[in-house]
Amino acid sequence: MSNYTFNGLTISDVDRINNLPDGTTIVFRNTVGIDKNAIVRIKPSIVVRVIGGLDEVEKPKFNTPKYYARTLYKPMEIYKIIEKMESIEKGIKPGWNDIDKAMYIYKQMCENMKYDHIDVDLNGRDWNRNLLGFLRGMSVCAGFSMMYKEMMERQGIRCIYQNKQHGHAWNLVELNGKLVPVDLTFDIGIAEDANKCTFQYFGTNTYFFNDPNHIATDEEIPQTSFLTRDEFQRSYEKVVEQRRVESDTKSFVNPRGKKIYYHIIPEGKYNRCILYCDGKMKSVLYDSTIKEDDAVHYDYFLHGNDFFVYTADPKSKEAMDALNNNCIFYYRTDGTSFFLRKSDETIDPHVIGHDYLSFDDSLEGKVVSTKLYSEDNLIIISRGLREGVANVLLSRRRVSEKAARFKGYVGYIGMEKGRFQKYSVAETEERISGIRRF
Repeated sequence: MSNYTFNGLTISDVDRINNLPDGTTIVFRNTVGIDKNAIVRIKPSIVVRVIGGLDEVEKPKFNTPKYYARTLYKPMEIYKIIEKMESIEKGIKPGWNDIDKAMYIYKQMCENMKYDHIDVDLNGRDWNRNLLGFLRGMSVCAGFSMMYKEMMERQGIRCIYQNKQHGHAWNLVELNGKLVPVDLTFDIGIAEDANKCTFQYFGTNTYFFNDPNHIATDEEIPQTSFLTRDEFQRSYEKVVEQRRVESDTKSFVNPRGKKIYYHIIPEGKYNRCILYCDGKMKSVLYDSTIKEDDAVHYDYFLHGNDFFVYTADPKSKEAMDALNNNCIFYYRTDGTSFFLRKSDETIDPHVIGHDYLSFDDSLEGKVVSTKLYSEDNLIIISRGLREGVANVLLSRRRVSEKAARFKGYVGYIGMEKGRFQKYSVAETEERISGIRRF
């Protein structure tokens, strides 16, 4: 039967294709430009070929019946494959760069697909070594690498399918002008145990090619490089589900024309109002008998204390004072400040949980909150260590990194030769975060 090559597919192509003889093959380099509403109208007797990573012109080793057969699909299969890929693509945010997109798709596939330990060959079709893994949620290395390449090409990102015949398959992805190696299969294997994507094989593993599985058959490995820690970290903080939360705040203008932002936090049967202006923060803890408008007042910025209680009930005042003893404000030398509260929540028996909250001027007064974990109770820390806690252990950059990458584990503190030091326990860090450091 004849082959017809297309560059994308629209509704206007449907009638012409459906007039072709049964068994005709229509060929696409990839699914870019294929309208799923058009492919679903193609008659079932038409064969759809999506070449993907098995281009026999670019790599003659793929010029075999076995590899050719892996590129063939039914129209309805392509419809469902595109539907699945589009559902993943919905999570891509405007403004993300190529590393962001590549990492996000990698994470989605890693955490939502399984390795198929039983090789599937149904009616002579190799379901585990092409795009059909999208429909099954399972595949093997060849399939994962084909699927990831397809997803990358749909984002306009160059991606190369690499394989060691009768061995293993992986990808090289062009990010920031360099080809970086990624191995979705290896990370899927780790994710099944860790219950999350570790990214151990996403462009940072400098020992990647020491593994004999990563030596391609009948071809030289192109010039490759690796992502820097900064490149990796910037994208990681954007696309990985973070414990850092940004929330809207309210504001009012005081008689002197200063805008004061505030944020209300429920605290048991009381409410805590955190007020913020020009890098300074104040806390007003009030009970249900007090109206919010009365608790939120600029006069509190005229007093010296950071913490106030607002109640007419002496017993409530005693309980509220006890709550305030579990809180502290820290002030950094860069002019920023943050609120820290000891939390009963912990995810490891050897650490203490803390609620962190700070106003971010770059986000127009939004409040940023997250969970932090330390071996130390950072609320009752000695005055001699507070400057180090604020500026080193809990610097803005470090809080952001630890919240995103290590689920808020910041380690612990101490003095060594008269200087502030920060420490961490690798085993605790890995146990809390569920990932190994690179």
